[in-house]
Amino acid sequence: MRTVDVDVTRREIRDELTRWGVSKGDFEIMWEESRAYQGRPLGAKVEFYRHNVWQTISCFRLSTRAENLRQCFLLIQRLRIAEKFGVQYAGLTSAKEVATTKNSVHDEKRDLLDALDTLGVGPDDPVELIKDVYRKKATYFHPDSTVVKGGNTEKFKRITDAFNLILKSRGVNTT
Repeated sequence: MRTVDVDVTRREIRDELTRWGVSKGDFEIMWEESRAYQGRPLGAKVEFYRHNVWQTISCFRLSTRAENLRQCFLLIQRLRIAEKFGVQYAGLTSAKEVATTKNSVHDEKRDLLDALDTLGVGPDDPVELIKDVYRKKATYFHPDSTVVKGGNTEKFKRITDAFNLILKSRGVNTT
């Protein structure tokens, strides 16, 4: 199997979800440690908000994180194309707990790209768009949310941390 660069796959996921009608900020790319396949590297997980529900696609079986993310992209691409031709599906939602782990040798670029993926924005997006996406997600996931009863404290913390990291990387004061 030919391995595609993880940054290329991230961009292709953003583009594919946009073609599918998923708005910027309504998806998240995450890395999750596999519990089912001990000894394997981090798996890839893509969550996106479509048809009024968060849907999840994940892969843990392959030997590298890039290959796992590539498989998630390929499934998203195939589902979009199949739906275009009238194929219907159900049951993509998942209730797996997200495990956030940090390696001691995590590179800053990778952290920033992960933060961009968490918010569902691109590296070239202007700060104002990033702020708008954050506000939209924060309104939805805040523990006192009026949109979703009780919100989601874990996701709210994750998007807030991502937002602060992005602003910090661009020299914008987060206080």
